[in-house]
Amino acid sequence: MPTGTPYHSFALPYPIRVDNFTDTVNDLPSPYNRPALHLLTHTHSDHLIGLASKSFGYQIICSPDAKEMLLRHEVYAERSLFDHEYRAQKTKTYSHLKVAPCVMPNGEKFYAGSRDLLRAVPLHTPTEFELYDNETVTLTLIDANHCPGAVMFLIEGPRGSVLHTGDMRAEPWFLSSLARNPFLQRYLADSAENLNVLVAQAIYLDTASLLSITMVPTKASCAHCAVRGLVELIAMFPTTTYFFINSWTWGYEDILKGISLAFHCKIHFDRYKYAIYTHTSDPLMRALGTRDPSSTRFHACERFDLCPFVDVPPHECSVEGTVAPLSMEGKKVVHINPVTMGSTQWDSYKIEVKQHLLRGRSVDSLLVPLSRHSPLPELMNFVSLFRPHRVIPNTLHPSLDGLDWGVMGAMFENCVSPLPTSQAQLLVINPAAKHEGIDVAIQNLVGPSSAAEKWADMGGKRSKLEVINMWL
Repeated sequence: MPTGTPYHSFALPYPIRVDNFTDTVNDLPSPYNRPALHLLTHTHSDHLIGLASKSFGYQIICSPDAKEMLLRHEVYAERSLFDHEYRAQKTKTYSHLKVAPCVMPNGEKFYAGSRDLLRAVPLHTPTEFELYDNETVTLTLIDANHCPGAVMFLIEGPRGSVLHTGDMRAEPWFLSSLARNPFLQRYLADSAENLNVLVAQAIYLDTASLLSITMVPTKASCAHCAVRGLVELIAMFPTTTYFFINSWTWGYEDILKGISLAFHCKIHFDRYKYAIYTHTSDPLMRALGTRDPSSTRFHACERFDLCPFVDVPPHECSVEGTVAPLSMEGKKVVHINPVTMGSTQWDSYKIEVKQHLLRGRSVDSLLVPLSRHSPLPELMNFVSLFRPHRVIPNTLHPSLDGLDWGVMGAMFENCVSPLPTSQAQLLVINPAAKHEGIDVAIQNLVGPSSAAEKWADMGGKRSKLEVINMWL
């Protein structure tokens, strides 16, 4: 889990550790300092801490897509060396987690030294796991609407039920799907005739955007939504224009899908992205990619090693009216950057861009407000759906010294059920280094960035403190 996760990433009251694979810790009481199970919600790097260590030797529960992505994982430096023929073989970061048996020429297999630490569990399939000789839990994996392979874990056992969201985006359509999920319906707060006899002990909540009160557009393809609005802007450019989609991490697949479906085209991927997407369970993602850069004007190849169709020479782009040079293949290139942006700002931004295009002004970059985490309004709606006894943050901002956790009681006061008096709350805030923590999407922009500075939510410390002050 990201730095600052409470309880050292344990999903209390169970000795189950989520998204943290470092050495065990001794400042929690036994048995919570020794994981009985390890869970992996998804494969973003801040959720894989410790997993690259060859000494890690415990079973990990994850989704089938997460397992596939993990075993194919290559860091950029290593895949670049392979792609430029400085490496004879691919370097898989987590290959030590699955070691195949040795197969002899006659077909005989020797299993000495072989292992598979990744236990892939299908979604919506309650599966029993043993914690101790006399205690078992049932785990159910549920899609988290965050990135390929990302899941929430419903943990059910003798100590109560816990829902760990990992990272998620709780859009309205997503809440509707959860309300219809048969494995979660017993925990809904608004079940018909008050039949929700089960109350979750805790929800471990994705709080990466807890301190944002901005109403952000949904990712879905509906009016005023992120992807449809982007498609409308793209359609206003000449058909000779090329586009580079800055999908710098997993989780922006809705952009790729929306463009592919709207323009009946494929998206150019680099070798690594193509290998990942063609081995996921999503049939559209398996089909929409191509390795031929000349076959499409939409590209999502490696941003540090662009293909010549969208590789634009370095240029000064801060002066208004400056026209970007053509790519190495002589193409006009527009960069598409996903950012965090409010719905009101998105509507105003689209109007401004359309006016620029209609007046013949050069537009070299587009923003798309595709958020991978839920802001506070969506989080409150999500928690209200279940009304658990507790809400525990998955992410704390180190520079706030626990203020974000401290204010959550007020934020979710009307979204939870009363806590039984017999249950005490253990509060442990892990020490961590301080940093400003601006939105990671802003840190990964490509092309001209002046529009992002004007329209996007930068997510700085000052704005977080302003939200905290509202609830104190």
